[in-house]
Amino acid sequence: MKNSGNHLSALRYPITAILGSKGHVIVLRVLIRSKHPLSHSDLLERTDLSRQGVYDITKRLVETGVVTYTGSGRQQLVKVREEYPLYRELENLFNMENQRYESLVEALRSELSNLERQPESAWIFGSAARGEDEYGDPVQIALLGKLKTIDSLTGEFREKLIQNRVESTFDVTIDIRGVTIADLETKPSLTEEGTIHLWGIDPENYLNPPGEESASVKSHRDLDERSLAESKIWTELLKSNPEIIPRTISLLDKQIDKTSTGEKLELLEWKNLLENSSFQRLKKFMESDSQRAVRLRQSLPFWQVLTENEMNKFERLKEELKQT
Repeated sequence: MKNSGNHLSALRYPITAILGSKGHVIVLRVLIRSKHPLSHSDLLERTDLSRQGVYDITKRLVETGVVTYTGSGRQQLVKVREEYPLYRELENLFNMENQRYESLVEALRSELSNLERQPESAWIFGSAARGEDEYGDPVQIALLGKLKTIDSLTGEFREKLIQNRVESTFDVTIDIRGVTIADLETKPSLTEEGTIHLWGIDPENYLNPPGEESASVKSHRDLDERSLAESKIWTELLKSNPEIIPRTISLLDKQIDKTSTGEKLELLEWKNLLENSSFQRLKKFMESDSQRAVRLRQSLPFWQVLTENEMNKFERLKEELKQT
């Protein structure tokens, strides 16, 4: 007898129900990446879905068998069932999704490192940096350099991307914009709406307001103060999202294999800290004024591995800090 309506067999086509909506995908992605059970409040915070939406979606995912509840009442948590027959395939799917993004960023950094002359800074801006892009939207990259050389630098970078088929490999369109410090001061959209740092110094550090102190002294002092404030935001984020740490360690492993000696030392230091420090010890270090902490704060390694919701949470914490 032919099946009536739109219902599909759970035995034959379980993925239809598991990945049946955008909300299902969002919740399942968070649960699989977290590696540990989460409360409904955790899911609410990490997904930006409505409270009722979180409860409805987890209930439907439980009905598919891929997710289960643990505990009861206010202590009830939600977790993925690793014994579910398709769990590994689903985990691999989300890992490949994340790996594609990481590989694109690594490829861009690699091409920047192979330029005859590197930019002072490079970053992704626009909808891709904000996590609001749709398929087909360009990945917008800004290269910061001197007025006399920025055009040739931009041209060389564009040529490298074409030669190495970066756009076709990752199925993206890349838009490169050469900018100067004057552009940063007159075009706030280049930095204000969120960036993904690729190379050199964070572009925001070029926008220090003028003061009576010498530019170099003020720049270094502002940079240290800003990096300390940012470290406090990171420790808050790592406290609520500890799964960021193992993802960062995996990224550092890949970067260490491809990096020159000078930069490699800092990557190794970060890897050692993340692998061998308790959270409390890591927090104390990241927020300390020791010379080593000040130095390593200039190369915080976490941003590249963040999910869209983690990026949004970081920005919210940043705004909260400004208001205190």
